[in-house]
Order: sequence, then structure tokens, then C-alpha cells
Amino acid sequence: MKIAIVGPVYPYRAGVAYCTTRLAQELGADVISFKRQYPKRFYPGGDDIDPTLPRADAEFVLDILNPLTWFRSLRQYDAVIFVWWIWVWAIPYRLMMTRSRRVILQCHNIGEKEPAWWKRVLANMVFRRADALVVHARSEAEEASRRTRAESVSTFLPVHELGGEIPSRDEARRKLGLTGNVALFFGHIRPFKGLDIALEAWKQVPNATLVVAGESWWGTAAPAVQPNVRFDLRFIPDSEIATYFAATDVVLAPYRSEAQSGVALTAFHFARPVIATAVGGLPDIIDGQNGILVPPENPDALAKAVEEFFTRRDRAEMERAAAESARRYSWQEYGSVFKSLLLSSRA
Repeated sequence: MKIAIVGPVYPYRAGVAYCTTRLAQELGADVISFKRQYPKRFYPGGDDIDPTLPRADAEFVLDILNPLTWFRSLRQYDAVIFVWWIWVWAIPYRLMMTRSRRVILQCHNIGEKEPAWWKRVLANMVFRRADALVVHARSEAEEASRRTRAESVSTFLPVHELGGEIPSRDEARRKLGLTGNVALFFGHIRPFKGLDIALEAWKQVPNATLVVAGESWWGTAAPAVQPNVRFDLRFIPDSEIATYFAATDVVLAPYRSEAQSGVALTAFHFARPVIATAVGGLPDIIDGQNGILVPPENPDALAKAVEEFFTRRDRAEMERAAAESARRYSWQEYGSVFKSLLLSSRA
């Protein structure tokens, strides 16, 4: 079969671009990507390019501000996989879908991180044109079934093998100037990620350092300085990711909502357990051995889980479980889900 993927790839930054790049490699698919991904005012970060990443083998032709680039015929392909993660591309995608034989959506999230009714309308317009949706959590499959009659396939999101060569814990800590117990809050700082919950919890955690490493979005005010919290409020390029994850003992994901967490899956790649809230798809991948689940919006519960991790849990055993999770959520298995879906559509 001749397959194309439409979506962001390297050197666009963040987990969605990584996933598109890896999926294209697994499927041997052509990639049609973006010349311009967002209007500047819709991208709250400094830049959407990571200069430390290689340029993927793709056509960088789609421009969000040039509708002429949206009228691209894709009928030479047996199937086209559209990478869905944000409302901005709803209208261009919908136009391109009319020129596609079979449409599969790879959905990083069904709902929006910052919801609005009109975003839902735009997304539904895309969902209802698709022949099949691939989602990454049971909760996402349930939401998809309420919003479209298209076939919905629920699977895991694979491990995020980011950051290149992994340094030792000691080497990474020397580089960052860290000692003792260390926890990491990583990635874009947005309201749904619950940094405020982590900071409130940390007032009850006297025996560990919390490292907050990531770029603040949507004009979020810089958090107040507090003891045992270290801030590195900037975009962390791929070339530095390994240092941060290798230096930590545990990764925090105190999210208010989330389809699935690339940060948690990156933590597993580095054999680091995750303490997360029981929302969205997080209970699908955190099993009590590779991490700890706590109720959402509960700083007290998060503080108790952190204290439990550092004082009573077998941390070496939890690291082994996290590493095993990385092997379980493999790209080979994930690619086979798409291959089966594509072959069944051909039969």
C-alpha cells in the first residue's frame, strides 16, 4: 500500500512531531508536513522549531496562512493518516480529506487542552469525515464514540525515546548541580498540567528538590520562589532532555486532564517512575509498580505520594518496572496496529 502521513515532524518540536517522525519510519510512509505550522500569535512559545533536531525526510509544504497549499490531492495514496492534536488545522485537514481515498486520524487528544464550544465544532467536522480514529486511552475511545460514528481503535501511545545518549545519574546531577532526592516537573507549563498543584504539595515535602523545567505558555506568571524548588523556565531542547530525566528520581504529572502523557512515556524511557493524577489515559499506563496514582486537584495526596516514594518504596524496583514499561509500549507494536487497520481496509 502507498501511505502518507500529514502532520508535524522534526525539526518541529515537542512530542507530537516526535511521534509523527517515528510512525512514518515504522510504516515506511511519505510525510506531508508544514512550511508554517501556526500563526505566530497562536503559538505561545518562543519558536516551534528545535534547532538541535535533524530535519526529517518530508515535504514541508503546508502553510496555515496560505489556503492555496491546502488544496493538495492525496488520491495517489491508498490511505492518508492525519495527525490530530489541535483545532488550528481543522479546516485545512477537512479540505485535504475530500481529496483522500481513505482517512485515518491519529488522535493525540479528542478534546482540547483549553476547551471551547467552537473548537469542539471544528474538531467534530474532522472526526466525522474520518474512516477510523486511533486513540491512546479508553477514556478517549469513549469520547470518540460520542462524537463520531467512525471506527475507533484504542491502543497505547509508545515510549518516547528522546534525548539521545543517556548519562549516568551522577553525571547528570553534576551537570545540573543537584544532590539528594530529586523530582522533575517537565514540559510546557499550561494550566491543565497542574504546576500549581505540585508547588502547593511541595510546601509539605521538606526532604527533596523539585526541578521545574519547561517553557511557560499563555502568559502564565512566573511562580513565586519557594524553598527546595528550582525553576528553569525555558524551552528545553532535545539535546538537553537526557540530562534532566537522568538526574531525577521520579517524574511528576499532576495533570487536571490529559489524553495520554508524553512526559510519562519519556520518563519510562529513562527508567524513571511517575507520580501522576488518575485522569484521562494515565491510569492505563501507571500500574502501581512503575509509578503512583493520586486523585486530581489534591496537593495533600500528591505530597503524601512523594513522601511515600522517597521513604517507603523500593525505588530500584520501581525503576526496573518503569524500564519494562518502556519495552512494553514499543513502536514496533504500535506500528502493527496501523498496519492491521490498513490491511483490513484493503480486504
